[in-house]
Amino acid sequence: MEHFIETIGRNMFAIFGVMALGGAAVVVASRSAVHSVLAFLFAMLCIAGCFLSLEAEFLGMAQILVYAGGIVVLFLFVVMLVEVTKAKEKEVFQLQSRYAIGAVLLGVAAFSAVFRKVIFGAASPQALVLRPDLAQGLKVAEQNAQAVSRGLFADYLLPFEILSVVLLVALVGAVVLAKTERV
Repeated sequence: MEHFIETIGRNMFAIFGVMALGGAAVVVASRSAVHSVLAFLFAMLCIAGCFLSLEAEFLGMAQILVYAGGIVVLFLFVVMLVEVTKAKEKEVFQLQSRYAIGAVLLGVAAFSAVFRKVIFGAASPQALVLRPDLAQGLKVAEQNAQAVSRGLFADYLLPFEILSVVLLVALVGAVVLAKTERV
């Protein structure tokens, strides 16, 4: 029974991975910026599905909240505020997207050829290594969401806060740039 569940998890990971790659290809190939953002949302949800199939619940929910929720909304605001109606720029964008699709496919093939054993190799025996004082009373393999949150808010609190400030600056910068474009 345990082998059956592991096989289903691997199959779901592969299915979500292929769907995420398809969404990423649509992001690059789409002629409409709004369609690109929606395809990006689809790809981010598929990546969250990959995390959930690997039993990394915290990462899956963080993926949905941060990327599928926050970043996609930010992109939609930028797309709606910035006018991309110049025909000349659209032609350049379409030419770049064709080359980008080829580069992405070549990159995926090279990455999977080089890291095949790492990606499809045996899973790590430990989900997360915490300091002994943080891991006290916690079964990391069974409660990985608690283990990640303990590690995040104990050892990595400062980088987490710096990242939130950087994202806030990016949001304010996008709004400022969009506003100056319209004037």
